[in-house]
Amino acid sequence: MSDLANLIAHANEARQQLLDCVHRFTLAQAAFKPASSVWSIAENVEHLVLAEQGSVNRVWNAAEALRTGKPVWTGDAVHRGRTIEDIVKATWVPGQEAPDVARPRRGGPLNYWILALQCNQPLLDALPDRLFGLNSHEVITPHPISGPWDADQWLAFIRFHLDLHRAQIDTVTQTPGFPGP
Repeated sequence: MSDLANLIAHANEARQQLLDCVHRFTLAQAAFKPASSVWSIAENVEHLVLAEQGSVNRVWNAAEALRTGKPVWTGDAVHRGRTIEDIVKATWVPGQEAPDVARPRRGGPLNYWILALQCNQPLLDALPDRLFGLNSHEVITPHPISGPWDADQWLAFIRFHLDLHRAQIDTVTQTPGFPGP
C-alpha cells in the first residue's frame, strides 16, 4: 500500500471510530454544552465536517496549482519531514481555537452532521487521482495556524484531528450534568 493510500486508510479508520462513538447520542446529549466556551457533540462534528472539507480542498487546489506551474506555496517548507503531532505540538498553544472558517456556526441536529461527515469520504477517496503523477511532498499549502504543510501532512492531520475531537467528545460525556439516555 502506498503512503498516500495508507494515510487515507488511517483517516477513514479514525472517521469510522468517531462515527461509531457519536451515533448513539440523543438530541439532548448531542446539544449539551458543559460551558458556553465548550463545543457540544454536534458542534464538534460540524467542525470536523468543515475542517476536513477545507483540508481536502486545500490539497486539491495545491495539486492543481502545481500542475499549472503556479504553486500555492513557494516559500520554505519549514515542516518538511515532520509528523503532524510534532507540528501541532510546536505551533499550537494549549486550548488552541479553530480558525474562523472551521468554527461551527450553522447548528442543526447531530444526525445531519454525521451524514455530512460520511459524505466527506468520497472527497478524500478522490484525492489520489488528483495527486497522481505529483510528489505529495511538493504539494504544499499553508494551514491557517501552523504554516505550510505538504499533502501527506494534511492527510495525517485529518486522522489526527478526528482522534483529537473524539477525545473532546469523550470529555463532554464525562462532564457533570451530561444528560442520561
